[in-house]
Amino acid sequence: MERTRLRRGGTLSVLLVAALLTGCQQDGGDGASGTAADGTVSVSSLRAAADEVGPDGADACPLPYDVAEAAKKAGLPGEAGDGAAPGDDSDDPAVTAESGRDAEGPGGFAANPGALVSCLFHVGDQTLGIHTIATESKSAENLLAPMIMTAGRLSSDDLASYLQRTGAGAPGEAVATENGGCVTVRVKPADDGDASLVVTAGQGDNAGPGREKLTALASALHAQLG
Repeated sequence: MERTRLRRGGTLSVLLVAALLTGCQQDGGDGASGTAADGTVSVSSLRAAADEVGPDGADACPLPYDVAEAAKKAGLPGEAGDGAAPGDDSDDPAVTAESGRDAEGPGGFAANPGALVSCLFHVGDQTLGIHTIATESKSAENLLAPMIMTAGRLSSDDLASYLQRTGAGAPGEAVATENGGCVTVRVKPADDGDASLVVTAGQGDNAGPGREKLTALASALHAQLG
């Protein structure tokens, strides 16, 4: 399962695509410390969750996702739980996070301050990555471009098109890649910033649950946020 560390960056072409799109989509907002809305994700709340996870990762997701319930609604069979599916060769902890406080440039959280919490879950023999990201400016998911590109098996042009679609999406709108390996749902933040939920699945010979079911799962998880 593809994991991401924003400070490690990605290929030059991917970073240029994300940077150009972020520059076009930013709306001049300058902070995530402003008024509260009826969302539940913010830079401050994700930073607190990232602090809870710590630099070495954790075994259980600190965010209020009920993957078993979401999987049931999406029609995914099998037992659900934290961490990769049995037999998955991933050595990563079930949860990784970045608070963004010590981010260094030129890209990533240094350019668009924010925080990320990535949780691995399994449903049956499927390993799912649930990535929740919040930033002070649009568009949060652009910082996950290398991971989205890999999970969606996208070319640079396809990645640019996909990120344009997610950037234009309304809160709650799920946007899936053509291969069904990645679904992004824009989240209404609890501040003046931006937030997204990115769900990934499928690796190696395991094609994942498919576009329709992964979209339904992502939408069910988004509904749990508030």
